[in-house]
Amino acid sequence: MSSGRFNAFLAISSGLLLGLSFPPTPLYSLAHIGLLPLLFLLDRLSRYGEIARFSYLAMFVFHLITLYWVGGFTHMRDGYLVVSGASLLLAHPMFYWIPILSFVFVRKQLGETAALVSFPFLWVGFEYFHALGEFSFPWLTLGNSQAYDLNRIQIAEYASVFGISFFIVAFNTLGFVFIKKIAFNVWKFSSRPGIAVFSALLIVYGGPIVFGISASDSYNLHEERTMKVGIVQPNIDPYEKWGEGFHSKWDSYLRQMDILIDQTKRMSSESLDVIVWPETAIPFYILLPQNRQYLGQLRQELDSIGTPVFAGLPDGSYRDSTSASPTAQWIEGAGAFFEGFNSATLLLPAQDVDTVYHKVVLVPFAERIPHAERLTFLIEPLKWSVGISSWGKGDHQVVFELPLRSGEAASFGGMICYELVFPSYVRTFVEQGAEFLVIISNDSWWGHTSGAYQLAAYSVIRAVETRRWIVRCANGGISGVIDPAGRFYNKTEFLEATSVIGTIGARTERSFYVRHGDLVGKGCLTAFFVFMAAAFVRRLGTS
Repeated sequence: MSSGRFNAFLAISSGLLLGLSFPPTPLYSLAHIGLLPLLFLLDRLSRYGEIARFSYLAMFVFHLITLYWVGGFTHMRDGYLVVSGASLLLAHPMFYWIPILSFVFVRKQLGETAALVSFPFLWVGFEYFHALGEFSFPWLTLGNSQAYDLNRIQIAEYASVFGISFFIVAFNTLGFVFIKKIAFNVWKFSSRPGIAVFSALLIVYGGPIVFGISASDSYNLHEERTMKVGIVQPNIDPYEKWGEGFHSKWDSYLRQMDILIDQTKRMSSESLDVIVWPETAIPFYILLPQNRQYLGQLRQELDSIGTPVFAGLPDGSYRDSTSASPTAQWIEGAGAFFEGFNSATLLLPAQDVDTVYHKVVLVPFAERIPHAERLTFLIEPLKWSVGISSWGKGDHQVVFELPLRSGEAASFGGMICYELVFPSYVRTFVEQGAEFLVIISNDSWWGHTSGAYQLAAYSVIRAVETRRWIVRCANGGISGVIDPAGRFYNKTEFLEATSVIGTIGARTERSFYVRHGDLVGKGCLTAFFVFMAAAFVRRLGTS
């Protein structure tokens, strides 16, 4: 095999191992060897151009396996979705040049030992940084691959998902050192360095599991306050939701309300504390004054049921030119700009709508053009055909107060879909007093692919990080409840119309991660800059 082909083989092998370690496959342990071929590839190369080319191949394969679904390629119903998904698959692997080329630069300036020590910090520092800002996309954080390994992820209570990533990258790095030294007869397996590194491998791999076994058992507790929740999974085609295939959007709305109300009434005899509907369950601006009649009709139905309903819906307001954001649309008939938000609210029996949560973390390009206030020229040509690529950006989080049938109350944070991928954002709800969490989503845009399974799996890690019960309600699945140890109950099948009832607890104690935040992520990012500064100083000193 030629040198170039062998390099390609190593790159593809790394991408395959990393990709296959992510949900929905049960092969999560592959992440612990997924970076080994990449490290051996980097060990063979010295020129930045070659390194960039082959590392891009590795990361492209990784993305192709984990994110093949993002463009809706399985149904090809929306051209913009196809183009944006393909762009993500092609462009996002380049972001990984940041930790990889930084590692090579440190190696060139400070030597191999310093570079190998730096590698876990460079990688995780990049992952943390990539979870910040409007261009952030932490979907592929390596720690997410371990969502099905409940014992291993218990360390997230202290270190968050970035701590899980650190253990994975450290194991790969130690494994590379061990294999290389033994293969080239630098060490004997029975030598002191060989035994030391092998012991470190055992600790890094097995330590989180040992901790997790004891930690998960401690959450077999009886909650002081419990509540019964109903979850409605209507499984409505997301394109039909916005009127496609119907004579009018009103006909589509009536059909959806029939499904939601019917499933809600079926649970009305269960003495539930709250019923949850999915993201944009109500698919038009029902809270606007001109739609008061339709809101009144819906309230009559819900008041007759007598149970609070937490529902996703669009919300918006009219604004003049001085207060309109770049994503606001001019409405000729109203003579004003209109700003729409992907939103959620708690509908309480016999009470007016009070607080509405506007989604803060929006999917780049699909829901909002990043930095739209500066890139206004992109807004019109990049609007999605179903009209949801220019949502307004919410400016604060909301903690809702839910009155319980027992006469007590419980506070909860309600998030919308993509927001749950951001550990720090979820953490802030708990920091602000949320005693349980609700996540509503509509994962059906992408058909029966990996996306919905990945999003459901990542919810498990958020439950462990915050030690909160999580209620998941998705339009087409996967719905259910997750306990503070990450165990999934009342789990629905994907793309089925159903409703389920679960019992959850309200918790007030705060995990270490909630109290102290991203110490691991911030520490690794700081170390990233320290290693790079040292490498630049050495470079300047030798030039």
